[in-house]
Amino acid sequence: MLEDLRKYKVFKFFEDISKIPRRSGEEQKIVNYLVEFAKERNLKYYTDEYNNIVIIKEASKGQENRKPIAIQAHTDMICEKQDNIQHDFSNDPLELYIDGDYIKAKGTTLGADNGIGVAYILAMLDSDDIIAPKLECIFTSEEETTMLGAINLDMDRLESNKIISLDGGREEKMLVSSAQCNEWICTLPYNTQKNEYKYCYKLTYDNFKGGHSGGNIVDEKRGNPIKLGIELLTKLDTYRIIQINGGSRVNVIPRNVNIIFATNDENVENTLEKYINSQKQFYGEEVKISLNKIQYQENTLDENVSNDLVGFICEFQNGAIKRDEEGNVVQSGNMAAVNIEDNRINIAFSERSNVKEAEEQYLDNLNNLITKYNLNIKWSQNLKGVPKKENNNLASTSKQIYENMFNEKMAQVISQGVVEGGFFVNKKQDCEYICIGPNLYDAHSPSERVSIKSTLKIWEYLKRIIEKI
Repeated sequence: MLEDLRKYKVFKFFEDISKIPRRSGEEQKIVNYLVEFAKERNLKYYTDEYNNIVIIKEASKGQENRKPIAIQAHTDMICEKQDNIQHDFSNDPLELYIDGDYIKAKGTTLGADNGIGVAYILAMLDSDDIIAPKLECIFTSEEETTMLGAINLDMDRLESNKIISLDGGREEKMLVSSAQCNEWICTLPYNTQKNEYKYCYKLTYDNFKGGHSGGNIVDEKRGNPIKLGIELLTKLDTYRIIQINGGSRVNVIPRNVNIIFATNDENVENTLEKYINSQKQFYGEEVKISLNKIQYQENTLDENVSNDLVGFICEFQNGAIKRDEEGNVVQSGNMAAVNIEDNRINIAFSERSNVKEAEEQYLDNLNNLITKYNLNIKWSQNLKGVPKKENNNLASTSKQIYENMFNEKMAQVISQGVVEGGFFVNKKQDCEYICIGPNLYDAHSPSERVSIKSTLKIWEYLKRIIEKI
């Protein structure tokens, strides 16, 4: 599929691993591949019970006195597909293709997040012409869901206190600090009552951009269909939720929602038309928003449950919430998914913050909302951030290398994205950490694509860092 690019080791290995299903939580097949890769090259390696694997390459001749460097990527991927695509992410290989400067997958996520990072490391391990110290190459599991790999990685077994993560998404940006992330799934009891209203409608939002709830949350043009749809209902004098289903994962900006509701308003279409047109105009011609009258439904959600659901979603702070003086988003929220199943309503949402005081204030308000709207916390997790390190020699030297190589500025950025580095630096004293990568767009969505030119550019950059640090 990438025949013309396989002469470059990075793309050869990227295509190879794209044939291996690696849904988050199902990494055993890619771990087996990496074990065989190490054995074929007589490289030392070790694994753990969490599907982490570390492959070690000894220093180049004459480089034995240099301090080791760790390079890291995660093996799992987010599995999203277009509604009309038949694809089993547990068994089927991805179908890659080239579109101009981009590599894409047919109707599915590409898995360049973070397969391209895995490919970089494999290319590094497979190359004999790179002048390098001892390399400790870390492949972690379940980054996209639980961070189980990073949480449980034994940092005491690593010699290096310099870690280069390859999970970045812009060539000219180096991540040096990431947000603390709090994620929840809450539930509401699912009670119904006889429908008291005359009319029933289905409100559908589809084909929104979606994307990563950390990396893409700054883009207000992506919108949040769940928030938009529920807030639209509040324009009516009467309404009661019958059914709702939207979004997918807690760390994914939703792309769609279906809301079935009942009302006594006779002019529903006229009342909501101007708001729908305004939303279409703002979010772009590609989005789909429709309102259709449907057959009468016998039951709705219980009035109190319907009101609690609508109230919580409306009051939830979504999108970019706070920015610093330089315009960086330092706090955000994502109303990720809502669905009704097993006699309960599930609501998934998250909050990210680089500022402790802002996080504490947000959590206090959120706890009040959870109590006010009778939600029960079913699941939650806290993901560690990377605090900004004042004297990060790895970052400053790598930044200078980039600017000297390409005569371009490289920004050291604070990100809303949660990275595994938060767990590394919190477990290893005096650890220096950076996160870099090629230009990658629309991760966590079927529109995901990675730039070919940028991938090759960052490959040359990574080699130079390894040679010079």
